Amino acid sequence: MNGSIALPDEFSDSLKHAVKVVNSASFLRVVSHYDADGLAAAAIVVGALSRGKKQFHLTISKSLDKEILESLAKEGNEAILFLDMGSGQIDGLEILEAKVAALDHHKPIRKSKKIVQANPHFFGMDGMTEACASSVSFLMAIMMDPCNWDLSPIAIAGIIGDRQHMGGMKSVNQQILDYAREKRFIEVQRGLNLKGTTIADAIADSADPYFVGLSGRKDNVLAFLESMRLNPDHPMGSLDDVHRRKLTSMLSLRLMGQGCRPETVEELVSDIHWIPSMNLTAFDLADLLNACGRMNHEGLGIAMCMGDTEALARASELRREYNNKLLNRLTEIETGGVSHKNHIQYFEASEPSLAGAQCGLAMQYILDQSKPTLALSRVKGSVKVSSRGTKYLVSKGLDLSAALKKAAEKFGGIGGGHAVAAGATIDEGKEKEFLTAVDETVGLQLR
Repeated sequence: MNGSIALPDEFSDSLKHAVKVVNSASFLRVVSHYDADGLAAAAIVVGALSRGKKQFHLTISKSLDKEILESLAKEGNEAILFLDMGSGQIDGLEILEAKVAALDHHKPIRKSKKIVQANPHFFGMDGMTEACASSVSFLMAIMMDPCNWDLSPIAIAGIIGDRQHMGGMKSVNQQILDYAREKRFIEVQRGLNLKGTTIADAIADSADPYFVGLSGRKDNVLAFLESMRLNPDHPMGSLDDVHRRKLTSMLSLRLMGQGCRPETVEELVSDIHWIPSMNLTAFDLADLLNACGRMNHEGLGIAMCMGDTEALARASELRREYNNKLLNRLTEIETGGVSHKNHIQYFEASEPSLAGAQCGLAMQYILDQSKPTLALSRVKGSVKVSSRGTKYLVSKGLDLSAALKKAAEKFGGIGGGHAVAAGATIDEGKEKEFLTAVDETVGLQLR
């Protein structure tokens, strides 16, 4: 493959078949997920299609449910691309008359003779840590045309948005990063993983990492910095080595004191991926995409990736609004509202758009690290469930995808995802039985 990306032959073949689906039609229907990875994947694909003079219609969706599949079936599409979804809904995809390719990284149900599935799980790779939807979509894009390598920063942002950079990038993700660095589409340097104009703002506004007792509480941050004899108004970008080490040490101790896993503490100082063409970091781009998706401005995220400076400015405003909402919800979790069963912990999320992020950050920074976390939100007579674990729990046997899928299907719902992060939808009124079923399954997995 162009760009020095080494892939298993069967994986390359699946991508070639996906390219054939693209080339088979003058008009492409594209459907992708609304999170940062899904939006990055969509931006990469529509960028490649635009350059290839292909017409397309893009839809961003929170899920791939029966209603969407029925709507697509009525459209009479010649070819459809599903990004960051599809492998968990293979039966529904097979009903479609169009040529279909699913570029996904979630646990697949089975192979299909009719549907092209470019999914790392089929080829000995882990879709949770080694390749996400944006990296798979990028592989297809450079197979379409090697000139699409300049889209690699968007793929890196998607990888980070899917949190596959935690503990260092691996496999396909690492190969994409290496070549992007070689071509200078990305520059990498080590740095403190905090964003903000001043030290005080960087800590007070930080949701990831989340500092218990400090994040969302400016007065507490000022007192904390004064106790360390650090000027709270000092610009983050001009900290000297002595003060940077001092701040890093104190914040690391803070994270350890609130019970964070060692790998989480280590991420406080991490590789910062700078995108020269956009004058921001891949972390920033991932955050901006996530905010656009969660705040129902998905098109803004796509436009931003395509170089629209007005979209970037508006996305920055959305990120501030989203971050404030998220900080408010996390401080609520910090002060209570979490229920416990024997093997899981859960809470009600009043804003569905925040549930996934709320659940993941609470699991990583606030709650009991020995139990996976579930967030329940109510939407039009249904209950949407987001769940998060840790890689440590997965190493001990946790598989949230299997647990949620089994419990949801038991009560007429649907579920799936990854071992460390999964989702489900069930009918309202079935929550208690569902939680009991998940608790029992997780207990068996972790015994």
